[in-house]
Amino acid sequence: MNKLDVNRILIPTDFSDTANLALEHAIRMAQLLDSEIVLLHVVSTFAFRVNLPEVDIDESQNAKLSGAIGARLAQIAEEIKSKHGVKVNTMITYGRIREEVVRIADETDADMIILGTHGVSGIREFFMGSNAFRIVSEASCPVLSVQQSAQQFGFKNIVVPIDNSFHSREKLNLAVKMAATYNANIHICGLRSHDHDDEEINAKFRMKMKQVEDFLKERQVEFTVSTVFCSNIARSTMDYAAEKNADLIIIMNEQEINTTGFFMGPYAQQIVNHSTIPILSIRPTSGFVNSVTPY
Repeated sequence: MNKLDVNRILIPTDFSDTANLALEHAIRMAQLLDSEIVLLHVVSTFAFRVNLPEVDIDESQNAKLSGAIGARLAQIAEEIKSKHGVKVNTMITYGRIREEVVRIADETDADMIILGTHGVSGIREFFMGSNAFRIVSEASCPVLSVQQSAQQFGFKNIVVPIDNSFHSREKLNLAVKMAATYNANIHICGLRSHDHDDEEINAKFRMKMKQVEDFLKERQVEFTVSTVFCSNIARSTMDYAAEKNADLIIIMNEQEINTTGFFMGPYAQQIVNHSTIPILSIRPTSGFVNSVTPY
């Protein structure tokens, strides 16, 4: 089986504990795949929020701020190279965090972004969003988001939720590569609405699940398959992942939930903001995906 092809990993950092945890995940992946890390700090043009207690920051101290951040990044890079043998490039940019992270990911040809997220809820979640979710939504490469609870490194049980949306199965190729890289098991969670009685839709879903099984068997992946009936697919996905002792959930950052019979708000946003398990998010390919063929 083919393993992940990740040559460059972008890590946005604000020097917080959660950002440092994301960096630890990146270091382990970089060692495994012989990748390099780009360590990025974005100085927000709206607020100077950085966990450097030795620096008294205000907006007139740009030079002092840049010098302190640059020195801190260089120190971290040298420590990683010395301790782990991983090459680290450092960058500082100014602007909106989500816009700069996405721009730098494209500019550096990053194959993956790994970032820490503190999660958000309530009004901020549904009206303002979060930097983490907006990066997930806008990045062209896969994004691995981790919360502070993700203290275990590496992945042994990977959950892949499958619904009736056109793009849902596109996660499988990446899931197979992750499983091959980390010697992990894949757990397929087929998500169905409690009240869906349209036999044509149900038949298509059964066909899709059979194709998923055939796809994984052909690639000789260790996997399980379950069907979960639910009303909130985000909550059910997280509950299923906990049941399987999962350490990774792979999702699309856009789910066409109007085709599934569910009504529960932005699926990907709920998962990214609330899951205590790391989330690997990928963008759907552009254009229409045939509902009976492809991964």
